[in-house]
Amino acid sequence: MAIRKPALHRRGRSGVVKKSKNLPPEKQVEYLLEEGSLQSLIEGKKLNQAYIKYQWDFYSELAYQRNLIQDQLIGSIQEACITGYKIEAWQRVTRWKYSGHPFSTLGSLVSWGGRFNIGRDISQGDTLKTFQALYLAQSQATAQVEALGSGIANSPLSIEDIALTNKSSFVCVSVSGTLDRVIDLTDKTTLVKFAKLISKFKVPQSILDSAAQLHIPLPTLIKSPGPLLKSFLIDNWRKEPAQFDIPANGQIFGQLVYLAGIDGIIYPSSKTGEKCLAVFPSNFDGRNSYLRLDDEPPEKWTPRVITSENFTLCEKASDDLQVLG
Repeated sequence: MAIRKPALHRRGRSGVVKKSKNLPPEKQVEYLLEEGSLQSLIEGKKLNQAYIKYQWDFYSELAYQRNLIQDQLIGSIQEACITGYKIEAWQRVTRWKYSGHPFSTLGSLVSWGGRFNIGRDISQGDTLKTFQALYLAQSQATAQVEALGSGIANSPLSIEDIALTNKSSFVCVSVSGTLDRVIDLTDKTTLVKFAKLISKFKVPQSILDSAAQLHIPLPTLIKSPGPLLKSFLIDNWRKEPAQFDIPANGQIFGQLVYLAGIDGIIYPSSKTGEKCLAVFPSNFDGRNSYLRLDDEPPEKWTPRVITSENFTLCEKASDDLQVLG
């Protein structure tokens, strides 16, 4: 896993351009914000393609090194997990269109996915395997801001104010249950063995040469639990998925947790510090894990409890459940 630093590429910019007295007011130009030639556009496109290739080469190299020790990484996660984790009246916020089926995980596949799961836009061409997750939080305020809002540094607004600035319709439901095995990221010591394993990764000379040719900072690797956890919880985790179709560090870790057969990931909200939970219902198979709605749903066909016997319902849409009755 790596810490990536963005490269800044600028085209030539001019200063103030005076108004032309021979043009009518509506066609006069006071400021020219940017200018360039056809050749500069071609060169800029080539540079952008080279930068994307660099990012994919770097990601692919680390993916290869992870694959070599994947069994050890999964083993370290399984050793660090805790058992019998109970939640009482945790909150789940979903878009209104998912309100008939609050346990649906289909929304987690939209766009780039979630903090700890990979969505469809990252996996274009099936280059990466998508997987679904169900996200919960300790309180309604945290659930809202995690699902709908975004933290604003030094803002006088409360978390509730920030979350409710999003005008989209949503529902919030109360959920309780027990998960057989979870990994708790509120304690960074959980990642000690995992971090020790990846600390042995190396950046090949070819990647360093590419960075030098692009005139960008040389890449660095994460070597300890603190920075690793911080990389999972950063606010702009969507940067790599959005710009390069590369999963974020949290999504890479989430994939390993998912492959380890763990039921979920506990992590602190980057907005409030309260606990959040990413649940992988498809790992309930053969387990005693369950999630239960605390209140009666408006529709009779809405699943109230998810267990090892019906976890596949999470992968269905409301329309499918109505048909099943």
